[in-house]
Amino acid sequence: MRPNEQSANGHQTGVEAPSQPVDFAFMGSTEWFEFHCELYDVIAELDLAVSTISPGVIRLRNGKSLGLLQLAQHCHLRSRDDWHELIAAHLCIMTAHLHDIVEPFSAFDLRVRLVPDTPDERDTLRALGARPFAEGIVQVLAIDIDDAVRCVPTREIVDIGWDLDEAWASALSQTEMLERPDEIHAIDIGGVEIIHVFGDRPFTASMIGVIDELIGETADIGPEGAIVALPLRHSVLVHPIGEDDVRTAIAGMIPITRQLYKQGPGSVSPHLYWWRNGELHWIPTFFDGTISGVEFYPSDELAAVISERD
Repeated sequence: MRPNEQSANGHQTGVEAPSQPVDFAFMGSTEWFEFHCELYDVIAELDLAVSTISPGVIRLRNGKSLGLLQLAQHCHLRSRDDWHELIAAHLCIMTAHLHDIVEPFSAFDLRVRLVPDTPDERDTLRALGARPFAEGIVQVLAIDIDDAVRCVPTREIVDIGWDLDEAWASALSQTEMLERPDEIHAIDIGGVEIIHVFGDRPFTASMIGVIDELIGETADIGPEGAIVALPLRHSVLVHPIGEDDVRTAIAGMIPITRQLYKQGPGSVSPHLYWWRNGELHWIPTFFDGTISGVEFYPSDELAAVISERD
């Protein structure tokens, strides 16, 4: 039943569109309402076993839930005429993850895909066998299919008879060796240099472990590492820690990262991390939307590195 639908006699026969969570503020109220109208139509057309449509999430009768943030971000950037097909394709793929609808694939097809560790997606992520990657980020196995990237539940790997740990290792190795970004360029922010790594394919952020090799021709990451952000699957921001002002770089990266994550599509994390020897260490941050409202809280070790450059 579409929200706010009316019968011929003018009586309302539907329900109110769910309230709009703050993460969906990129949509205006009219766009939010139309998005839910299309969502209701597609769910009815596909005859999905939906229990409720809550703010930002679909809850299925089997107890699973599907977050709507990524889908809403894609719709926001596409023509209104494309929404029906886009929503239908997304829901078909996502519900396939929760059942036994699979297609043949090789171990060489496996990649690692990064996704945000959000409460609304926990049921789906658990069904996929997601593993922790960094604070606020989990990793899932994925393959390319004809017109999308499909996440592969780890139970499929087990059912095939493959060793699960070897499959994960193979997926990461293939992601880091075979995937390549399309653009790497430097951006000046307040007199400090930020490297932007961009790729059309959705595995760019997954290559963060070898980011020093990827940007090697543009900038060097020394023994103190780099400040990095993974706002989107397609984008990585990097500031190698050198002799310049690390505080200025962090203060500039915080609002940029938050905005890219909020706008999407393909959001991964709104956080900053200290990259060192291929590992990510979370940097807690605060941003109230104003120039002066930017704060960060480094670990004692990172604080010492920053102080040496003040």
